[in-house]
Amino acid sequence: MAPPLPSLPFTPFDPTDPAEPVVPLDDDLALAAAEAAADLAAAETALDDAQVVYDAARLDLAATLADHDASTTRVTELSAMLDAAVITADASTKTLSGLVRAMVQGSDTTALDALMGPQGEGDLLARLGTANRLSDLSGNMSDIRDQVEVDTQRVSDLEATLAAAQEAAAAFPLTEKQETLASAELTLSEATDALAVASENARLALAESTEASAARTVEASSQLAGVLGARLSNQGWATPAVGIINDGFGPRPDRPLPGVNAFHAGTDLGTACGSPVYAASAGVVIQTGWLGTYGNWVLIDHGDGVNTGYAHLRDGTTLVNTGDTVTAGQVIAGVGSTGASTGCHLHIEVRIDGTAVNAQPFFAQQGIELGAG
Repeated sequence: MAPPLPSLPFTPFDPTDPAEPVVPLDDDLALAAAEAAADLAAAETALDDAQVVYDAARLDLAATLADHDASTTRVTELSAMLDAAVITADASTKTLSGLVRAMVQGSDTTALDALMGPQGEGDLLARLGTANRLSDLSGNMSDIRDQVEVDTQRVSDLEATLAAAQEAAAAFPLTEKQETLASAELTLSEATDALAVASENARLALAESTEASAARTVEASSQLAGVLGARLSNQGWATPAVGIINDGFGPRPDRPLPGVNAFHAGTDLGTACGSPVYAASAGVVIQTGWLGTYGNWVLIDHGDGVNTGYAHLRDGTTLVNTGDTVTAGQVIAGVGSTGASTGCHLHIEVRIDGTAVNAQPFFAQQGIELGAG
């Protein structure tokens, strides 16, 4: 076990706190309240998880639809380009065919025939003109043939590109994404209904506990109010106890009792004796037991150098041991007045890399308002 930590001061005396521990609930009612707490916490966690899955599925479908629209637009553009390329290739092919026909039709009149055959002076000039035109056609034909090859290749390339784009557009898993979103929406709806049922069961448990005995009204209300108040934030943190803030973080010139430190390193939440104390977040218990003016004490390591400590716990109520793994909102002990304390309250302390910090703004950053209940 780690060496004892320095003693820290406690809450000032609150005349509203009971001087003696309140008689706890009957075993059956305590069990019912614990079950209601567990069911409610599980329902809240399930709803949060379902909301995360639903939001992710909705965004995934939206992104897939956007990509599919872009792919469809690309197919349309490629189709138009292919149509234009086909027209161009047909035109160049027809031009080449015309030149070939002209060459064939004039193939019986060559330049040699024009120069060497028997003819008069006028016939010679006409034949020379024909030979010149055929020579021009032969020179243009090479350029036109090259253009036909370019146009034909462009058509072939666009056909291949269009086929690939059409295949890609058809491969988008729109149906699968829509089914995933529908399933997530159904799960979210079911989780919402389950939370409503769990909340109603908790309310009924509170009514049953308060009706059981007028002498236990304060204790029962405090316990189940803690159940209803230990909400989990989106960051996965929970209210450590339900109660008003009796004393905050910082120096205290007026010490409530002799021998305590003048600097208060935690936040005190005043509430009834025996009220539930909840693990503020998931982690591993690294200290339990008696710790000087802290009285009964639990220290939890949440990782990344963050620890939370719980002091003045009621005798016999600590439910965890060193080395145990806890979850956010898990009941770990009951509120007490052990150690240097004048009334029942929870001293909640936050340490970062071993140094105590103000718990109120820290919890606020985690979505939890201390002293709200």
